[in-house]
Amino acid sequence: MKKLLLVYTLRFFAFCILMCSCGSGGNNTPETTIIGVWKLKQEYSNEGGDTPLKEFPLSNCDKATTLEILKSGRFVEKSYFESSNLLGDCSKDDQETKGDWKRNPEGMFLFIYDKNNILSLVGSVVTIENGNLVVSTVYNDRDLGPRTKLKFIYSKV
Repeated sequence: MKKLLLVYTLRFFAFCILMCSCGSGGNNTPETTIIGVWKLKQEYSNEGGDTPLKEFPLSNCDKATTLEILKSGRFVEKSYFESSNLLGDCSKDDQETKGDWKRNPEGMFLFIYDKNNILSLVGSVVTIENGNLVVSTVYNDRDLGPRTKLKFIYSKV
């Protein structure tokens, strides 16, 4: 009888440990992994249509660009560019890219850009790959054509 009680007790504790470990892993949802400040690391673009993506060289000022993803479901991208002075200083772009983010039922993250943004975005998908935040967008460009693709890779600050 004592052996049977010991076996059931051990099974109960094993079950509790299993449930707790699964429960804590389940609570560590991907939303918490994208929230924070991310710095632009790489950028890729194509020339519209189905042409392949090519890496776009970034200046030091481009690399100062940050993407802040807030718990409230909003995001703000602050871009920088080289100012016209001879010192090579970086200046912050006055127009920030803003919008909402959400997680769809399939677990993918989507960015919904505010209407007043410069680009006319068709869609956007956000993933985490090798610890980096990858934002893939499609937009219509008057010069490059429909369905122009951009891919931004950010590293966590």
